[in-house]
Amino acid sequence: MSFFKVLVIGDVGVGKTSLVNRIVYNTFTEKYKATIGCEFGLKIIEINGEPVRVQLWDLAGQDRLGGISRLYCRDANGALVVTDATREGTLEQASLWKGSVDDNVRLPDGSPIPMVLVANKSDLLVPGSGMTNDDLARFANQRQFVASYMTSSKLGTNANEALVRLVEEIMKRSQAKEDAMESQIKGMGGEKLKAGKQHTQQKKCC
Repeated sequence: MSFFKVLVIGDVGVGKTSLVNRIVYNTFTEKYKATIGCEFGLKIIEINGEPVRVQLWDLAGQDRLGGISRLYCRDANGALVVTDATREGTLEQASLWKGSVDDNVRLPDGSPIPMVLVANKSDLLVPGSGMTNDDLARFANQRQFVASYMTSSKLGTNANEALVRLVEEIMKRSQAKEDAMESQIKGMGGEKLKAGKQHTQQKKCC
């Protein structure tokens, strides 16, 4: 069974822990408790008929990838960057979070980890205020997020969908790298075979 580590990051109060609880336990509570350090939960999802284990790391929002947070980020495969749909200012903060991750967290080949932008608390939106799907999608596209979702931890809206989309991208990139390596190995083998044939022919001529 495949296993992936996914970071859940964003400013204080955007609902990261509530999102994790909805995804992992399918529960929601109105009580707010600030995350200290890091908390994590395990979720098994199905991608193309295959079970995949995903460990969600909920990082405290007070310190944007400070020294301790960077330790928690090691070996991460992807990230959900969470904003508050009712507070447009948290959208710009999401860009800073993404930049911080890009600077500090890399895949083994040196490429940045894929990230999905999540605007949480969509159930609290009042018509004519806050973010819209179009605003979110435009912002995500400009900042090179894989995708964007308006979510509600309270109602469960798009919580699992955002995670599934991220894991699909993680697996897609992983498979692409494996295919590239396999192609490279085959290419090297082909060159060796040609060289061997040429050497044999030269010996016959002598």
